[in-house]
Amino acid sequence: MPLSIRLTPEEERLLEKACRRSTRSKSDIVRQGVREVCARIMRGDKTPYELGADLFGAGDLARPPADKMKRAVWEKLRDKHRHAFKQLT
Repeated sequence: MPLSIRLTPEEERLLEKACRRSTRSKSDIVRQGVREVCARIMRGDKTPYELGADLFGAGDLARPPADKMKRAVWEKLRDKHRHAFKQLT
């Protein structure tokens, strides 16, 4: 499907230079650029943990602290982030 885009003179020179170096057409380079940018945007919705989830497991979760105040903070944080742990199982 034809698509018309407007490039600045600098962008046009950059595209032509890339074409000469790679011996590829402008269309090939623009299509590859669109694919790469779209893939990067789509990956942007994932957290760093989600990106590496297949590389590591949940492991042993930390034991609750013995100190009463530290334990209260630990429980609040655990409750706040409980949704992330549910997604792992």
